[in-house]
Amino acid sequence: MKALAHPARMAVFDFLGTRRVEGFDGATATEIAEVAGMTPSAMSYHLRTLAKAGFIEEAPSRGDARERVWRLALDSFSISAEDDASPADRVVERTMGQMFTDRQEQNYERWLDRRLDASREMRDATVASQGRLRLTLEEAKEYIQRFHDLEGEYAERSRKRSEKGPDPDDGTVVFNYLFRVFPQS
Repeated sequence: MKALAHPARMAVFDFLGTRRVEGFDGATATEIAEVAGMTPSAMSYHLRTLAKAGFIEEAPSRGDARERVWRLALDSFSISAEDDASPADRVVERTMGQMFTDRQEQNYERWLDRRLDASREMRDATVASQGRLRLTLEEAKEYIQRFHDLEGEYAERSRKRSEKGPDPDDGTVVFNYLFRVFPQS
């Protein structure tokens, strides 16, 4: 978890995840640095740190052997400290959870900034939903499992499209999603 505890590394994770869903197999340090607002050499340091932690890996070359392409080494992961975690690890867990939330909020705010310029069809395909459910612990677990099952079904569709590569004519759009289930305090 500590390997991701830097805004530039979160930007890498977000960018490479989006690239994968779009059908591209990774990006170079220069391409990633541009998105993160860094120099390629500074970005290379962060990429090596993420690779050492197992979050990213080298992708096959695009033909230029001098060009180093990086891609995500995993599809998803959870941030969760063990029950007996040290106070420092608990702080890392909290910080990482906040960083992912902040990144999602930034993505959502960018959407809000351009939402009214999007087509009605695109606006109708988006939703921000909040509510309260009065559930037993078992019902909450069932709710989460059913969501994960549904998410898994659509993630598989997305993965198959991504493996085919980019296709600007397939009618797809990359959507961000955020799902929160937590007890009221």
